[in-house]
Amino acid sequence: MLKNYTKVNNIIQFNSVISEGLGGYKLYPSILTSMHDCKNTFWNMNLPNIHPNKKIILHTQDHLNVHPNGYLPELDIIENFYEGFDLNNIILIHWNHGLAKLYDGDINLIEFPTHSFDFVQHLINRKDEWLSLIDDRTNEYDLICLNGKTRDHRINVCNKLRGYNHNAKITLGWDDSYENASYRDYDFDNADNFIKLIDIYRGSNVNVVNETLYDECSGIISEKTLDAFVALQLPIIIGYRGIISDIRNYGFDVFDDIIDHSYDDMPNEIRWERAIEMNTHLFRGEFDYEGLLPRLKKNQEYIIDGYLDCIVNNFQFQVNDMFSGMN
Repeated sequence: MLKNYTKVNNIIQFNSVISEGLGGYKLYPSILTSMHDCKNTFWNMNLPNIHPNKKIILHTQDHLNVHPNGYLPELDIIENFYEGFDLNNIILIHWNHGLAKLYDGDINLIEFPTHSFDFVQHLINRKDEWLSLIDDRTNEYDLICLNGKTRDHRINVCNKLRGYNHNAKITLGWDDSYENASYRDYDFDNADNFIKLIDIYRGSNVNVVNETLYDECSGIISEKTLDAFVALQLPIIIGYRGIISDIRNYGFDVFDDIIDHSYDDMPNEIRWERAIEMNTHLFRGEFDYEGLLPRLKKNQEYIIDGYLDCIVNNFQFQVNDMFSGMN
């Protein structure tokens, strides 16, 4: 599938995938400009002025906001901006998983995690810098929990983990003592950041992953989760409600026989805490890592050769479904 696309600097451009799959539509990439932080957070967007009958694709390069009541501010803004237009001529490319389940308007939504699509390719292109190192486990830590931007659920999780008597590497925002990749120097090059943190990743077989979105009912699977799979770790993933199911649907082994994922569908108020309390056996090393290694390797190999095909196949399935519904 991917071999059909031309690479630029050894990267398949997601713009090419989108444009080739949606001929006849004009693509406007990366329309999100800056986040407007207020009680009802939303993105400022660079929306094009177009002819009412023009068919366009709006690409959102980051996660969209989903308020607890299901309100989708960016979609509301787009609908108001193009009031009087045929909204069925507009396609919105988004990262949030399952967003279409929350939206009942006329704009066509297509899930395509372009952030992950780019990140994984950069990671693959540099695999000579990390692949063999990951196999050389040091087991320095019982668990790791690496966090950049502070968010309420991340603060709660870090405080909870620090209360356990385990040798853990926990970082949170500016409170980051790891000199090789301080959060103060983070430049959003996530492949480079992973390589800089390689000694931490190979230093633990357990990773408590605090994903970006938590309270939202439609969130994202970011590089934080993918890093754990690449690093051959058992991940306790704490994110939006239902994230484990979404990760499973994307083709990953989430180790349901080892990790108790019954927390995944619990309310926001308790989900993060129950995720930890139900899986403390992992912190004590009560699992057979060597026995699990073939499965861990399979996840790693899937990211290197398989995951990107899955993303493109999902994209094309949605495109075909959209066009069939228009006939």
